[in-house]
Amino acid sequence: MNNPIKRIFQRYLVPRFIITLYYIIRYRCLVSNQTRIQLSGSISFGKGAVVKPYAVIQTQGGRIAIGRQSAVSSFDHISTGIKDVIIGDYVRIAPNVTILGGSRNFQRRDMRIMDQGSSHEGVIIGDDVLIGANVVILPGCHIGEGAVIGAGSVVNQDIPPYAIAAGVPAKVVGERKDKG
Repeated sequence: MNNPIKRIFQRYLVPRFIITLYYIIRYRCLVSNQTRIQLSGSISFGKGAVVKPYAVIQTQGGRIAIGRQSAVSSFDHISTGIKDVIIGDYVRIAPNVTILGGSRNFQRRDMRIMDQGSSHEGVIIGDDVLIGANVVILPGCHIGEGAVIGAGSVVNQDIPPYAIAAGVPAKVVGERKDKG
């Protein structure tokens, strides 16, 4: 999709209800008509996925895949650059979560920030993960299967499977255990 005219048409001229209908029919998922989602072959949903009103899902070349029975809440923002954002099956994402697959470079003082380009690293969220409200997940992070991220956390490093992580930056504070 390198054609800029096609991108402009898909982003701004296709009515929102057509985009919503496309995803509902193609993936058998539930996408709110008030969701701002880009019409793209790079965005996919597992069967039974739910995207609530006012969520934003956009890609600039990378792939966004949201797994089966996963839920994206209101006011969540999921975006990627050229790398992928993969969200596993049975994931629950609370409101106001931001998941970023890219960020701006800013290290050089001799150049304007806007001229330094951006860096892109994917984000992978395993199956059966719970992400609390107001969490920010930065590029390059992998969250292991069954992990729980506490509300208000900033994830800037990998979180192991079944860990409970919280804080700014997020640190492992416990782990989920088998019944016993």
